[in-house]
Amino acid sequence: MSSAPDCGLIIFLRFPELGKVKTRIAETAGDETAFKVYQELSDITLHLAASLFIPTYLFYENRLPDELIPSFHYQKQIEGNLGEKIFAAFDYVLQRHQKAVIIGSDCPEISPTDIMHAIELLDQNDIVVGPTEDGGYYLLGCKEKVPALFDSIEWSTSIVFQQTIKKIEEQGFTYSLMRTLSDIDTEEDWIRYKARLTGPG
Repeated sequence: MSSAPDCGLIIFLRFPELGKVKTRIAETAGDETAFKVYQELSDITLHLAASLFIPTYLFYENRLPDELIPSFHYQKQIEGNLGEKIFAAFDYVLQRHQKAVIIGSDCPEISPTDIMHAIELLDQNDIVVGPTEDGGYYLLGCKEKVPALFDSIEWSTSIVFQQTIKKIEEQGFTYSLMRTLSDIDTEEDWIRYKARLTGPG
């Protein structure tokens, strides 16, 4: 049996607090619904991680949850913008593993196969990126720290993916793209996702 790849999986999460999660969903559906959606998305993501049997690092914003799952490693996100937070997480995990892959909890359609495929792609590429339909990315993987990937990115806009690819190319790194997926930012996104789960009829 082949040994598991030396890769750390990074997941960015927020401490689940009413009124502090999924604020764009809360704008139209209210805080209670947004909180429930966030909890469901987090549960899906943690189940995904648990099924992979690779070291998983949960980076929480603000504070850590009260109950910690023994199989996961817990860290607090640093202060700063999203780029600084991501870079710090990569810095931490790449000191412990040859590869690192980061995802959030906004993309429930990502599968264990997607994660393993990303890790395999890093054997032939410096960087792997999973684009989202709204112009961001749901996954980023690399084998070394690349600060430039996170500098001057207009986070939470429709050009994050485009800006990231431009920076990869400017730095002369090789990269591979994953399949494009949808992430859940708005109530409409959530309704569409649920409709796809149930199918027609």
